[in-house]
Amino acid sequence: MVDVSKYKELFVNESMEHLQCISRNLLTLEKEPESTDALNETFRALHTLKSMAATMGYPDMENLAHEMENVLVVLRKGRGLEKGTVDVLLECLDGLETLVEAVASGKTVKRDLTALYKKLDYILPKEEGVEASISTVASEEKRERKEAKKVSPAIRIDIEKIQVLQNLAEELSIAEMRLLQIASKHAISELNEITAATHRLISELLDRVMEMRMFPVAYIFDRFPRTVRDLSMKTGKEVDFEVSGKEIKLDRLVLDEINDAVTHLLRNAVDHGIEKPEDRKRVGKKDTGKVILSARREGNYVVVSVEDDGRGMDIEKIKKTAVERKIITGEEASQMNDGDVYKLLGAPGLSTTKKISDVSGRGVGFDVVKSKIKSLGGSVRISSEKGRGTIVELRLPLTTAIIQSLLVGVEEEIYAIPLDSVREIVAVSEENLKSVEGKEIFRYRGQVLPLLRLKNIFDVPGNKDKDKIGPVVVVEGDEKLFGIMVSTLLGQQETVVKPLKGMLKGRKEFAGATILGNGSVAFILDVGGLI
Repeated sequence: MVDVSKYKELFVNESMEHLQCISRNLLTLEKEPESTDALNETFRALHTLKSMAATMGYPDMENLAHEMENVLVVLRKGRGLEKGTVDVLLECLDGLETLVEAVASGKTVKRDLTALYKKLDYILPKEEGVEASISTVASEEKRERKEAKKVSPAIRIDIEKIQVLQNLAEELSIAEMRLLQIASKHAISELNEITAATHRLISELLDRVMEMRMFPVAYIFDRFPRTVRDLSMKTGKEVDFEVSGKEIKLDRLVLDEINDAVTHLLRNAVDHGIEKPEDRKRVGKKDTGKVILSARREGNYVVVSVEDDGRGMDIEKIKKTAVERKIITGEEASQMNDGDVYKLLGAPGLSTTKKISDVSGRGVGFDVVKSKIKSLGGSVRISSEKGRGTIVELRLPLTTAIIQSLLVGVEEEIYAIPLDSVREIVAVSEENLKSVEGKEIFRYRGQVLPLLRLKNIFDVPGNKDKDKIGPVVVVEGDEKLFGIMVSTLLGQQETVVKPLKGMLKGRKEFAGATILGNGSVAFILDVGGLI
């Protein structure tokens, strides 16, 4: 007897893909009942899942998939899609997902599926010829698989294995930096040749590994149409949900980290943003609200956006709540512009919603969203217009593994500043420096910016009078410009980011660390955490 347990991980991964495919196409059928493509795709995915479950020895999953398949066969024979059919099929889909998750966790789940079977029998009684139809589809699938052999085969690689490969590539990159240092001290042509070849090969290796880590955002986006559909039904709102940019690629680890954040934003858009049909009609809007989830590429970043055409944010209400919760003072509130007020939404404990619903108001809050995106090296931007809608943009780095950095020296210490945060390097004279309420400022292109000295922030030991005035790196963090004074500029470098551990893990000033060519460690600054 063949031991199939070793294929469990592969089974779970492929099953989840089939479940997403079924969910996506069922939602299409709900909107377009005549879509034969959606019906056929649903059937094929379900039939494949049933066969896989049978092979692996999961009878509950096999039987439930088989009963759903029977209903789809009747639909394929021309039976009209009755009201409530998709609801029941989605409920069955949730049952399948629970069973797959049980396989993934290794836990035994005893679930009574009798109620689901009764619902399936009720909405569409089975007709003769169902098994024959299934057999026909199975034959069609065999033919399709034969034709598919002409396509280049794909190999499924676990993300942890890719991570191990990347770690090895990163160690090679660090060793290469040491080799470059040695080559720079010795004028040996053969050494220069092998160094150049090594640099080219390691760069290509890193690029290939990074490509393996990149996944289309559809990997998580495909889950959300079902989420928004269920939310709209629960809240009694009509929502037209649009998704664009699913082909944009992002680091798989980043995608995994932002799933909860995007879910929270969509919940907020439906629950707090979109009005009920009668309220929309009263203000001259269409009964159906619109929520748009999109992704686009901007340089080395991907912007994931959640937009709605709902009631928008009430600036004065937010300020009033912030003052009541003692997050800001009344005087500070009176001096704030809209952008300043939106930044308050990241403050813990700030919520203008009095009623806590099952949809939102619990669990992850906007402060957690902002904190999560910031920990990934990204930023959050909000724009809103009362009565017109809200847009929340998550600006995320393509990857958190390798970045371009500006290396700077402070006395004997070396720090790395992510190059994407650097706007300019300027020279500042003693006369240009001012002090206001104990804080240094300087003039930059007609603006007055705060000035921070790394030497003082990190209490770097050394001669206090030495290099008192040094180069100033103008950076942007949390949508604010400020200057960082350093002792020396050491040049740009491709930096392999290593996560911090132990006591340093929670330091907001650091985004990680990197190992330099001489073997020493340099901290990578999180510029947003410096202010």
